[in-house]
Amino acid sequence: MIRLLSTDFDGTLADTIYPKHCVNSLDRELIAAVREGAIWAVNTGRSLESALDGLSRLGASVVPDYILTNERHIHKPDGKGGWLDYGDWNEICRAHHDLLFKESGSFFDRIAVLVALHEGVSFQQLYNGIPEGLVAASEEELDQIISELEALPGRPENFHYQRSNIYLRFCHRRYDKGSALAELSRLIDMPASEILAIGDHQNDLSMLFGEVAEMVACPSNSHPSVKDAVSKAGGHVSELPAGEGTAEAIHLYRTGKKFPSEKRNRDAAPDFSQGQTSRLRY
Repeated sequence: MIRLLSTDFDGTLADTIYPKHCVNSLDRELIAAVREGAIWAVNTGRSLESALDGLSRLGASVVPDYILTNERHIHKPDGKGGWLDYGDWNEICRAHHDLLFKESGSFFDRIAVLVALHEGVSFQQLYNGIPEGLVAASEEELDQIISELEALPGRPENFHYQRSNIYLRFCHRRYDKGSALAELSRLIDMPASEILAIGDHQNDLSMLFGEVAEMVACPSNSHPSVKDAVSKAGGHVSELPAGEGTAEAIHLYRTGKKFPSEKRNRDAAPDFSQGQTSRLRY
């Protein structure tokens, strides 16, 4: 049933930023899925370096075939123990982000003024001299920041962001976990009907609507919006947390106890006209 398994990392494979081990049930299911021919891709908001560190700490018995990082870049093994760009997607993606951030200077100035008005909110690391994102003290505070950001004038057409918990990362509208997964599936000629995607937070939503992957699931610790999207897509909402919930989902789809749903709420799907989770080449 599963030919491509796309999993988020934090909150989905591991329940902490610095995991000490892979829960037994998840390790067994990853081994079984891979033995049965599944390709495993870790689809994360982490950088490649951070993702590799997390995977090393997790210590699963199998390693991923692909790592999708920063909610947009696709990497494959280089055959020498390292990782390299897969196809020209990353190059095009970087060019689009460079151009967007270059053209968004005055808008970032407005964001800086907004951030200065909120104590406890700070910018994250720089991307070519421009803040890559910001972090708030609480989700409620980030809700307020987003509301004010949305109201700022002069927002470039393709300026967007990805949210996860108290973190907000700025990005080009066309790139997210869903569009990256769609590109990987195109590169390896994998139909959506044979893809299982599992995630737990808002930045995972783009791969959990049932369009890019027809099999979808989330663990019990997932954000309410994720549970709602997975449920509407006919997927599996586990009552088990993080790795245990992910293991349960893999087992159910792998053994045929859960099937891709043909009844999906199309209203819950992303708006392809805005370039989100699109299979089109850019």
